[in-house]
Amino acid sequence: MATATLRHPIIRHTAAPRNFAGLVRAIEKAQASGLKRISMRFADFIIKPSKYEGKMYVFSHEKELNQWGTMSNKYLGWITSNATSLGEVSLIQAVESAAADPYAAAKVYGQETGQCSCCGRELTNKLSIELGIGPICREKFGL
Repeated sequence: MATATLRHPIIRHTAAPRNFAGLVRAIEKAQASGLKRISMRFADFIIKPSKYEGKMYVFSHEKELNQWGTMSNKYLGWITSNATSLGEVSLIQAVESAAADPYAAAKVYGQETGQCSCCGRELTNKLSIELGIGPICREKFGL
């Protein structure tokens, strides 16, 4: 039985079109490989897929108490390939920069923090530290 793909209802934005397609493609590639809990961590933010096709949520590394009374990353907004609800110009520029080459930006995060930019686990072997992504995530993200 085929699963239905949800499309986001009308997305309205007034800002100039943006180019976030690189990040959207990277997340969609991971989804196509069968991954369930997908995220990519970067220096200033975390990207996670939405249930709507082509839409990604942007979170801060900062934790906050959510509506269910548990701690979670602070929600900042959403992106699609060419639109966003993010309001802060510096954050929009950081997301656009990461979208230009998501794997290079993920590598920087992994090297700076010592954590896998995909799953957040500690990187322990030399190659993983060098690439910024652990071996399991490299395989599942197709890197």
